Amino acid sequence: MNNMTQRFDMPYAHQNDSDFILQELAQLKAEMIDQISRHPFLIECRNGLASLDRLKAFMVQQGKYSRHFTRYICQLMANLESNEDILHLLDNLFEEMGFGEVSEPPHSQIYRDMLLNFDLQLDAFPTRPSTQRLINTMMNFCKQPEGVYGLSALCLGAEAIVPSLYSDIVTGLVKQGVALEDLKFFTLHIECDDGHADTLLAILSRLIIEKPTLFEVVRHAAFLMIQARLEFLDDM
Repeated sequence: MNNMTQRFDMPYAHQNDSDFILQELAQLKAEMIDQISRHPFLIECRNGLASLDRLKAFMVQQGKYSRHFTRYICQLMANLESNEDILHLLDNLFEEMGFGEVSEPPHSQIYRDMLLNFDLQLDAFPTRPSTQRLINTMMNFCKQPEGVYGLSALCLGAEAIVPSLYSDIVTGLVKQGVALEDLKFFTLHIECDDGHADTLLAILSRLIIEKPTLFEVVRHAAFLMIQARLEFLDDM
C-alpha cells in the first residue's frame, strides 16, 4: 500500500487533462483489484486449499454485508446532485430488487436460496466485528453529504472488485466439490458487476474532470474500503 500512497500524494500535475484523469482512475481500479486478489485467503481459494468450512464462513459474513446493499445505494442517491446520476443508480437498485431487463427474484432471495443449498441461514451466525466494520465503513461513506465519497466507496471499494473476488470464491468452492449451478448469486454478479462499476466510474470521471482535486477524495475512500475488506478477509 505504501507505493500506492506515495504515488497519489504527488502534486496533481495535469488537472485539465481528462485523458490523464481517466488513466489514473483506471490504474486506481486495477490497484484495488490487485490488493484484494493478493490476499492469502483468495490465493488459497484459487489453489483449492481453502476448506469448505472457511468458504461457508465467507458466504455467511458476505451475506450479512450484502443484505444492506439496497440501503447503501439509497443513502448514496440521497446525496447526489444530478438527476441523471440518480437514474443510473436506480438501474442498479432495480436490478438488485429483481426489476431489471430480465425479470428474476431479488438478489437477496437468490443469496438466501444459495445459502440453503449449504444448510446455512444468516441469522444463525453472529456478525463478526470485521464484518460490522465493513458494513459501517460503506454506510458511513454513502451517508456523506458529498456524493463523491459514497460513489468512490461503492465503485472502487465494492463493485469493481466483485468479479475478481467472487471468481476466486467460486473457484475455491468448485475445487471443494460444489456444483457451479449451486452458486448462482456469485456467477450472476461476476457477469453484471463489471457493468455496474463502469457506470459508477463514468460518473466519478465526470466529477473529477470538473473538479480534479476530488481525485484525492476518491483515492482516500477507495483505500479505506479496501482496508476494511482486507480485514474482513483476514477473519476467514
